[in-house]
Amino acid sequence: QRPARSSCSAAMRQARVLRAGGGMADKMFPGYKDKIWAALPQSVKESQVKGANNAFENGIAQHKSWQGYLLSFKEVEKSFVPSQKFRKPAVDWRRQMERGTMHYGRWYEGPNGSDYRPGNTHDRLLDVKEPFTHEEWEERKNYRSFDLMKFGYMCLGIFLAYRVTNEWPVVWCDERKEK
Repeated sequence: QRPARSSCSAAMRQARVLRAGGGMADKMFPGYKDKIWAALPQSVKESQVKGANNAFENGIAQHKSWQGYLLSFKEVEKSFVPSQKFRKPAVDWRRQMERGTMHYGRWYEGPNGSDYRPGNTHDRLLDVKEPFTHEEWEERKNYRSFDLMKFGYMCLGIFLAYRVTNEWPVVWCDERKEK
């Protein structure tokens, strides 16, 4: 007389039958998995069911932990949106055409109303020291994103720190002749 089975083992036994694939051993010995499952002690069956459930729940817990990290990274991503203060103060030609603000000029039209005809020219080399007025320069500073001098000083500082902190091997060559 067999002891009464719990509903857990009955569900697992049914799941085993539904999961039975078309492997070679199943074709040679039909229902062998069910016979092995029926022969196992109740404690082994319960531990197998608990192990399968724990594996499933561990996956969910791992997903929840990763989701916390990813959501925090998404919050950081919001700070990477470009600032309107430093946007490019220009409109591309397609948008100008759509808005009706496109100025169709000629390639030879120059600065200050010059078109490079004799008597209507503008010499760009007259003011080589200051190509921009003070107001233009102050406005251009708003759109500068990096200072080349600071970058150069930083590279020089890294190089000097590298040279100072590293040990350099000294190789002594013995030029004496052996006797």
